[in-house]
Amino acid sequence: MRKILFCNLELLVKGFEGYDPVLSRINRDKFLKCMSELISEDENLVCFISRNNQQLNLAKNHFDKLGYTNFIYKNRENIRPFVQNQKWIKNYFVFISGKEVDFHVAVNCKALFIVPTWIPMENKSEYYGVHVDTPEQLAKFIRTLNNHNCFFETLCIESNVNLFALIDARYKAYSKTEEKKSMLIHFEKLLKKGASRNYYYILMYHFLAGMTRTNLLDDIELYGMIPSSDGTVNPYIYNFMTRTRLIKGKRLPKNKLYQAENREQNLLIRHTRKQKAHMKYNFLQRATMGCDDEFATLCINPEFKDKIERLRNENRFNVCIFDDYITFGNSFNAVRNLLNYLGANKIIFISLGSFARKFKKNNYEITGDVFSKNYTGKFISCESLSNAEYNVKAKAEVDELYNIFNS
Repeated sequence: MRKILFCNLELLVKGFEGYDPVLSRINRDKFLKCMSELISEDENLVCFISRNNQQLNLAKNHFDKLGYTNFIYKNRENIRPFVQNQKWIKNYFVFISGKEVDFHVAVNCKALFIVPTWIPMENKSEYYGVHVDTPEQLAKFIRTLNNHNCFFETLCIESNVNLFALIDARYKAYSKTEEKKSMLIHFEKLLKKGASRNYYYILMYHFLAGMTRTNLLDDIELYGMIPSSDGTVNPYIYNFMTRTRLIKGKRLPKNKLYQAENREQNLLIRHTRKQKAHMKYNFLQRATMGCDDEFATLCINPEFKDKIERLRNENRFNVCIFDDYITFGNSFNAVRNLLNYLGANKIIFISLGSFARKFKKNNYEITGDVFSKNYTGKFISCESLSNAEYNVKAKAEVDELYNIFNS
């Protein structure tokens, strides 16, 4: 499927104040070459946008004379209604820019927003966009979009609850090469220790690109993430959650939560610190311990109580929960029981990494106020699920993105 690539007109500028003029000119020329190839080889459309008609006309005349006659030039205000009317077509638009105004157009039509780092970047664009460092990287990333299999693992836990994992985290036994093992170790350092931040963008691109191709999260109304053991919010997972919410057209709430810390914005709150499971329990204990530790320290954020009640009354209580790794599923199990107790219509769990172990579906009878620590969970039953599906193509895509990112 071809795409329409909306590029800010600044990408045709050969130099910017404060930037190396030689490098800027080289990147501009490489960008022109890459965009021309994306048009001729893959039948994409490349449209340069700006609010300044005079600059658009000057650019068209100049680059037509240089032989770049396949580019389109449009006023940004004229393309807004077009993309709004076509936004139901998945994976059709990509915005390439460093401007916040283009970021907002991309958000409104649920399109991927890519930020080239060789042009000036405004605040929201720099923070929320997917970064690429060279025109060659950009072209390779665009080409990966058409055949994108987002998830390594998919698992139906029950009729209204599904789990998805992005990558295979089993580097110790399942990595076929040292390069693959190194990549997964870096992911682990990123997610567990805050190191190796560059690898974050590989996962981010992989996931957001997949989200432009599916309606999986289109009806999600609430997003949350599993808090860390000490009650803090992992900033990388939080950014994943926030960018996903934006690309699906769900903005941050415009109430006091918007000004709150990440912890208070989260749907889930760790009201009491707990010791990390791998430090407190051995492997077998962690595999069989269930949700007691989670119930003793975790609750639903009371700031969301009214919204949950409204969504439940409207049958739109659809929730997506993020976490870094799914090991034994104890955290997801606890949250599943809490949300089901509140009457959730749909629950999606997304884990960045999976160790591909059988998921144990632990069911509990919840009593009390789950918006505080004043509730209990009584164990009812446990079922070991064997219906998980694994997609090796998704693994290959992450490998490919790793190679592109490091090219």
